[in-house]
Amino acid sequence: MSVPRARVLMYHGVDRVSAARDPYGMFVSPAAFRRQMECLLEAGYVPVSEDDYLAAVHGARLQRKAVLVTFDDGYLGVGEHAAPVLRELGVPSVLYVPADRIGGTSDWLEERHRHRLMDAADLREVAAAGMTIGAHAADHRDLRGLADAELTVQTRQAREHLEGVVGAPVRSFAFPYGHHDERARAAVRAAGLEAGFGIWDAADELAIGRVDVNATDTLRTFRLKLRRFYPALRRATDPVPSLRRRAHDLLGRAPRETPDGRGAEVGSR
Repeated sequence: MSVPRARVLMYHGVDRVSAARDPYGMFVSPAAFRRQMECLLEAGYVPVSEDDYLAAVHGARLQRKAVLVTFDDGYLGVGEHAAPVLRELGVPSVLYVPADRIGGTSDWLEERHRHRLMDAADLREVAAAGMTIGAHAADHRDLRGLADAELTVQTRQAREHLEGVVGAPVRSFAFPYGHHDERARAAVRAAGLEAGFGIWDAADELAIGRVDVNATDTLRTFRLKLRRFYPALRRATDPVPSLRRRAHDLLGRAPRETPDGRGAEVGSR
């Protein structure tokens, strides 16, 4: 097995959320998300399904400029705002869900920054609309250093729980926080999952790198993140985050929503 040569995008929420409620910049506005998906298609990128991507993990070839769109956590706004856009534009996607938090909130965050997650009916609805469901552990716990029994809960049992909810096979996994180690990756394989996704700490087909898209991205920074060299550039600036922040400032940052929800929408630059 191998890691396909395709860009993998990672979103979290799609909704109108103020910076005060979303200090980590996880929520892309609905208008910005639509423009980003339109930008993908206009630039000639070819969105692929999980089936296509996993076939490539097993040796099949993907189209040039293939891109896989993924979401982590299962926020309500993804179903309300992102799923209709994806269906309209014909863009497949994968939604990674912490199995034991279905219908709950993102309780791994500070209480004032938590947001509601889809319930079982919501997940079945977006799955019927074409969004594939993947596993995001059981309770969004960092899997590094866990005992074998707990790793089984977070991988195999999480997969089985999700399959019971959506009535379809769950074939891939996304590591909470993007964190993984050798034992965590082995547990994903032992759970019968065909691929795993991290973020920047890519390893192999069980920890494939993804590029995060967040609330501060303009179309200019979004286009930059689509470039093949971007992950290497991002890793190179890890030791000097202030340099990365200055570069982002030069490229521009999208305005954030104000607390009353009437803030400026993301610009087009």
